[in-house]
Amino acid sequence: MDVLSHAEAPLNEKEWAHVMEAVTQVARRQLVARRFLPLYGPIGAGVQVVQVDRTPGWDLAQVSMQGDAEDAVPESRLYQRVPVLSKDFIVDWRDLEQARITGGMLDWSKAEAAASFVALAEDHVIFHGIADQGLDGLLTVEGRHVLPTSGWEEPGSGFRDVVRAVSHLTSAGFMPPLTVVAGVTIYAAWNRLYGNSGVLEVEQIEKLVGGGVFQSPLVPDDTVVVLAPGPENMDLAVGLDFNVAFVETTRMNHIFRVLETISLRIKRTGAICQIWQES
Repeated sequence: MDVLSHAEAPLNEKEWAHVMEAVTQVARRQLVARRFLPLYGPIGAGVQVVQVDRTPGWDLAQVSMQGDAEDAVPESRLYQRVPVLSKDFIVDWRDLEQARITGGMLDWSKAEAAASFVALAEDHVIFHGIADQGLDGLLTVEGRHVLPTSGWEEPGSGFRDVVRAVSHLTSAGFMPPLTVVAGVTIYAAWNRLYGNSGVLEVEQIEKLVGGGVFQSPLVPDDTVVVLAPGPENMDLAVGLDFNVAFVETTRMNHIFRVLETISLRIKRTGAICQIWQES
């Protein structure tokens, strides 16, 4: 079944290839959380609920000579929604006809803008969740670790705070490589020399965690998050990946939709450590 209605759209194969390439490039350039989160799927556009098995932060396996231990990994199973993230854009019929007559390239900037909005929505869902749909985010889920900080203005303060978070996570059983995500202002502040080392503070942090340091406008400037993003701890369930659908033709203009279906599965909430500056 052609759920995206490509067969009914007024675009030929070449035009479809161009719009898909434009949308995909924006998604690759703008999405932040996908750079460190494992992906689960695609599980299908029609999947509306996905299961999440929550397990404790850490535990020891049984040790015996016969290997006959009966204790299984304790867990609680959640069933959470897989929402649709979407934004429509319009292709003017005259623009389409002009491109075909002249042999020119159609301007896909409206499609690219729609893709940008969907990419922002994806990262917002991952970091903040959707409270009224019962979806947890990295910065909202109960059970995450929260550590206070006095701020990041002083040189070296970011590195020291991340060291605290790494120590906190490893003592809870979450081993490196770890990942750090900071707000834009904090990330910019970390691009300063670290003491007399001759390297930037952000480079020292990258060496410490081993899993990358990222910036996102969706992370508040009073927050840094350090996490262990292995698939045993969390992943991003993808139903329908970034795509373009034809909606309808109305008043001679053609309406399309950039869309995807995703759901963040947090399996071990203790794998997340938020460093937060009280106001």
